[in-house]
Amino acid sequence: MTSQALTRHGESFQLISFVLSAAGRPFSYAPCPLEEKSIDFRTTLSLVWHSVYDANRLGIDCMRNCVDDLLILYRFSLSGRSGKAPVIRSVVWSPPAPGWIKACFAVPLGQVFAFEAELLAASLAINYAWNFGCHMIWLESDSSYVVQLLSIRSDQVTWHVRQAWQRCIHQISHMEFQVFYIFREGNQVEDALSKHALGLSSDSWWSSTPSFCSSLVGNNYMGRESFRFS
Repeated sequence: MTSQALTRHGESFQLISFVLSAAGRPFSYAPCPLEEKSIDFRTTLSLVWHSVYDANRLGIDCMRNCVDDLLILYRFSLSGRSGKAPVIRSVVWSPPAPGWIKACFAVPLGQVFAFEAELLAASLAINYAWNFGCHMIWLESDSSYVVQLLSIRSDQVTWHVRQAWQRCIHQISHMEFQVFYIFREGNQVEDALSKHALGLSSDSWWSSTPSFCSSLVGNNYMGRESFRFS
């Protein structure tokens, strides 16, 4: 097929690209010189229809909410499969019970994996509380991994954070300690502190609320809700 024919069949190639992508099969077309090259269009169309059949049978993915996708599906005699509407949840920060301490902190952790950063952050928070003589600790985390490990007092972690984690498990066994999972939207002060810590070279302490998260602290105390979309 010549380049002129490809130009005339530009719409067909758009359809081919869409269907192959929907079926999970890679498809690419490079606009290289085609004067002396040809494409077996019959084989390509056969692949398209097999891909259409597979995608429709397996129910792969959902269409975008746009007219272009709907028109392409209509030309292939397929019904559109719209995405599900997001679930919206109201999230409100709750203060700790009387006598309990809930602390936020910012510590640079260096180059570590995300799950290791969560483990180190929790162990450092507990260690600081221990050193300051605080033995009624209410820990909230948006990491279900950390919450599960602390709930069952497990020390099964990677070897290079095991020493700090075993110290953490020992300390909470001699505390009044509670741990809860919280959505990130309900933990916005901690999230702001963790982002701030990326630019720190040493531990930081504040005797009052730092300016970069003062509005978030105010929202928490006023009981303002945030929303989680999932």
